[in-house]
Amino acid sequence: MSGEAVDGENPAASFRRNLPALLLLSSVFLLNFISRIIFSPLLPEIQQDMHLAHAVAGSFFLVMSSGYFISILFSAAVSSRLGHKWTIVVSVTGSGVMLFLIGFCTSVVTMRMGLFCLGYAAGLYLQSGLATISRLVSPSYLARGMAVHELAPNIGFVAAPLLCGLMLHYLSWRAGLQLLGVVLGCMGLIYAVMGSGNSSKEKRMDFSLVFRLLVIPQFWLMVLLFSFAICSTLGIYAMLPLYLVAEHGMDQEAANRLVALSRVSSVFMPLVAGWFGDRFGNAIVMKSVLLIAGFLTIPIGVFTGYPLLAFVIVQPMIAVCFFPSGFAVLSQLGGKEAQGAAISLCIPLAFLFGGGAIPLGIGVVGDHYSLAISFVGIGCLTILAGSAAFGLGRQRAQLS
Repeated sequence: MSGEAVDGENPAASFRRNLPALLLLSSVFLLNFISRIIFSPLLPEIQQDMHLAHAVAGSFFLVMSSGYFISILFSAAVSSRLGHKWTIVVSVTGSGVMLFLIGFCTSVVTMRMGLFCLGYAAGLYLQSGLATISRLVSPSYLARGMAVHELAPNIGFVAAPLLCGLMLHYLSWRAGLQLLGVVLGCMGLIYAVMGSGNSSKEKRMDFSLVFRLLVIPQFWLMVLLFSFAICSTLGIYAMLPLYLVAEHGMDQEAANRLVALSRVSSVFMPLVAGWFGDRFGNAIVMKSVLLIAGFLTIPIGVFTGYPLLAFVIVQPMIAVCFFPSGFAVLSQLGGKEAQGAAISLCIPLAFLFGGGAIPLGIGVVGDHYSLAISFVGIGCLTILAGSAAFGLGRQRAQLS
């Protein structure tokens, strides 16, 4: 199943020929993603079983994001030695091993250690996965290849809560994680045998590009915007099932079904957002989406009953539209040669804050006040971030 785009070959024929390899890679990415987000729908069960406070439960996502952050920063050092294919194999197999071991964790300390290592193992995938797509797909079909690949996390948001409900119907959360770990381990073996890739290795990051980006104010603005965009999607997703169960008395299985339903739109909405970005400008779409997502987050912490259900479904439908335009703007920072470095630096920083620190903050506020107040606060901060982007955008041509 391995293969690469061949110079001079018809792009459409090349895409069709390598589509099975692309789908296998996307399957690896799907399992890689589910291995990290499965803890969101499992969190009420884990919290009850281990007798955890909201803040402790929320800290799990910060610990996992910290491992993911460090892994992405240094993944080039790993792939420069192993090559992209074997880095992918190590990532998915290592994630499976860590899920299996986490199933044995009985203390907060061991749980945090396991989650940190899980985040590190999962983070090794991203750079090598994207590099593999660029070899499989001709430049004229690269956007389509990326679109196929990006279906994985969007499907993962829907699949994880449903998978969690199925697991808990027959198994404990510990046994469920161990079974999922075995599945990831098997996928690692399958990719080792059938996966695309060769011995090509990643070049180490040019630190002169890193320093060039770190002194660009727009880079830090993009870190801020991506942080709240990730918070509006992954951060809220991480704590939403716990909020629905703990403060609205919803059955855990019903809460997971609702969260899964709310993410169905995320499978196709990025395609719609990409069209809007091309039509009206990526910067204006990116900033507008963030503002609207903030306004839609506040009611999640205010309403109950059917209005709450409506905003739980509508909010992620809008929030996910940030990323096509956001990546387009981010890729322009620092010039073409700094494009990869901008993404490699910005995204892990944003994940650390939006997917790690903010869920912890939700838990802390939930312990002292209520989780509802946390969602209201996140909505207000997201509105401020979007407003700041509009204000600074008038002064900086790169974001206007």
